[in-house]
Amino acid sequence: MSSETKKPGRGRPKTLDKAHVTDVAMHAYWEEGPTEVSMNEICARAGVSKPSVYREFGNDDGLAYAALESYAASVLGKILAIIADDDIFPNKISKIAYLSAEEEVHENGCLFVKMRAAKAKMGPKTKALIDQIESMAIDAFTGLLTQGRATGEWNNSISVELGARYLHAQIGLALDQRARGQDPKALLDLALSVLSPPKA
Repeated sequence: MSSETKKPGRGRPKTLDKAHVTDVAMHAYWEEGPTEVSMNEICARAGVSKPSVYREFGNDDGLAYAALESYAASVLGKILAIIADDDIFPNKISKIAYLSAEEEVHENGCLFVKMRAAKAKMGPKTKALIDQIESMAIDAFTGLLTQGRATGEWNNSISVELGARYLHAQIGLALDQRARGQDPKALLDLALSVLSPPKA
C-alpha cells in the first residue's frame, strides 16, 4: 500500500456546528411552530445526523432550549435595549410598539409567545427558560413604567406592577396577531393608550 494512501478516519465524527443547528431549529420553530417540526426534519435542514444532534444537545428539550435562548438574545434583546436606552418614556413606548407591530423581524410573530402557548408540551429546561424570560420581561417593563412615573411622563392611576403585566400581555397579543397574518397596529394603539396620561 502506498504511503500516500489515506486510511478512513476512525472514532467519533467531526463535531457539528452547534450555532448553525441552533439557528436552523430557531427559525423552524419560529416560522412553523415549536411543536410542528420534528427533530428528523431539523436534522435534514441542517444537514446533520440525528445522533450528532443528540450528542450535542442531549434531547429535543435541549435543542428547543438552545433555540429559545438564541432567540431571546437576538430578538427579545432589542426590546430590552430600547428600555435601557437614554430616551424619554413616550419614545420608548413608540419604539416597542413599532418593533412589535411593524418591524420585519416579527413577520412570523414571536418564538417566545409561541413556545409559551405550547409550554405544556415543552421539556423541563425549556419550560424553565420560558418562565425566566417572562419574569425578565415583566421586570424590564416594571422598570420602564417606574421611570415614566418618576419623570411624570406616565401618571396613569393603575399600579406599576399591573401596568407592566398589561404591557407584556398586549405586546404578546400583538405578536400573536402578526403570526396569524393580521395587522396588530389598531390593537396596539388602543392597548397603549391605557399607558398614556388621562386626558383632562
